[in-house]
Amino acid sequence: MRTENRRRTGRWYLPGLLYDGILERPLVGIRKKVHAFVTGAGPFPLLDICCGPGAQLGRLAAAGAGGEDSLFVGLDISFKMLSYAAARRPGVPFIRADAASLPFREGTIKTAILSFALHEKEPELRSRILGAARRVLAPGGRLVLVDFEKPWDAASRRAYVYTSLIERLGGARHFRLNRDFFRRGGLRALLAENGFVEARRHDIAAGTCAVVIAVPVPEQT
Repeated sequence: MRTENRRRTGRWYLPGLLYDGILERPLVGIRKKVHAFVTGAGPFPLLDICCGPGAQLGRLAAAGAGGEDSLFVGLDISFKMLSYAAARRPGVPFIRADAASLPFREGTIKTAILSFALHEKEPELRSRILGAARRVLAPGGRLVLVDFEKPWDAASRRAYVYTSLIERLGGARHFRLNRDFFRRGGLRALLAENGFVEARRHDIAAGTCAVVIAVPVPEQT
């Protein structure tokens, strides 16, 4: 089981202190943008899929994003990450579960967040996670994503050199999957291939990352 968890989640072995102390600092601006995208959409049940140490969810809950009647839930497969998250964010419920098999009824989540998780997964698992998110989204619900984009000009290629150095910290497998994510077209291509359309986008880090609101493409009847 431990080996399977390691394969399924590229982040679980990184301690929460590394996230909060080192990796979280460059993400502050991104966290604020996600907050801006989410604020005003409540009240809602909000699910942070692959929440890791819960930094984004903690920020949203502390600020009361969505109003006083909103419910915030974090989900991750890593027991260590969730233990750290629960200790740092008391009052926020965290669930240990598989992101590809979300333990929620169909159409019950108004807003879901998926932040810097898809690029570190195997291609088939990326699609399964998006399929699970699509299933639980309520009518009119949306998925807020943060992830990498394929470099497309000189500025983004220069920025990619920096982000690739950070990605190498995750190990050889993590870096390989990140490269695969780029080869397949990044976040934009992945969403289009899995039945989502972008409703709003904000490019960051010279276009190497993006914060996106995506909604499911209506099914043909």
